[in-house]
Amino acid sequence: MKNYKLIAVLAGGAVFLLAALGWTVFLDTPAPGSRAAEVKIAKGATAGEVARLLESQGVIRSAFLFRVVSRVNGYDGRIRAGRYTVPAGLRTDEIARFLAVTSPRPLEIRVTVAEGLTITEIASLLERKAVVDSAAFTAFATSSAIAESLGVDNATLEGYIYPDTYFIHEGAKAFDVIRMMRGRLTEVLPDSLLTRARKLGFSLNEMLTLASLIETEAASDEERPVISSVFHRRLKAGLPLQANPTVQYALGVKRRVYNGDLDVNSPYNTYLRRGLPPGPIANPGMKSILAALYPADTRYLYFVSNGSGGHVFSRTLAEHNAAAARYRMQRAHRSR
Repeated sequence: MKNYKLIAVLAGGAVFLLAALGWTVFLDTPAPGSRAAEVKIAKGATAGEVARLLESQGVIRSAFLFRVVSRVNGYDGRIRAGRYTVPAGLRTDEIARFLAVTSPRPLEIRVTVAEGLTITEIASLLERKAVVDSAAFTAFATSSAIAESLGVDNATLEGYIYPDTYFIHEGAKAFDVIRMMRGRLTEVLPDSLLTRARKLGFSLNEMLTLASLIETEAASDEERPVISSVFHRRLKAGLPLQANPTVQYALGVKRRVYNGDLDVNSPYNTYLRRGLPPGPIANPGMKSILAALYPADTRYLYFVSNGSGGHVFSRTLAEHNAAAARYRMQRAHRSR
């Protein structure tokens, strides 16, 4: 009788072990509808939190088995924070090993804002690169109330979003990104430059406005201080700046400016209105800011495209008209 009981116990244990083994093998198989999955592991996440995340996203069948496999194989503590693309069709033990040996992509997305972009162009860039809501970004950046709250002496934040490389969380809130970029401008502008601006009779807004004109006109770094000298001399002489990018800004498009466009009724049209426009027309970088504050010593009052990516600078209207005529002839010849 005792032998029968022993056999029954052993048989029951064997059945249990077989069932447990079978269940373990089943849990180790790829999750239902297995497909490549994006997984983001936060900084400081524990092995248990990683396991529960994977189970909740349907990447694995069992968080418990993932914990066991990770501990047995020494994967605990080797899984780093970041973004992973887990391939389809992997078993739980293979996923644990994949996460332990794979270098993750950073949680923060690197976004480089180039010099000379406008608010709307930056908004579009941020939405493409970091999934920042472009409509919200534009609305905040063009709000006079937001501008005032961030210490901006302008109706919008145009010109105050400093071109730089930023690390942004995917889906970051638009206002937080704007505040970070506005703060970056404050960080990079030393008191010496602000003192220099005041010495020239410029407010911060006027300095950035002039820098934005230089940014949108200059074809090379060497041209920036020369173009700045033209604008400085025209401002001093009371001549309209006649900068085509201000007309483009007034029109809301970046394209060739035609004679008919020069009559657009806007405070930004520097053909109709003397002096600087009311605010920046783009977001200038440091080279253009320095050029605005330290113009070259020239006698130029005019410049026009040379048709090769640069400009011809002139001292007199006659010289300028001749250079403009040559440019028109070159353009007409290329269009044939």
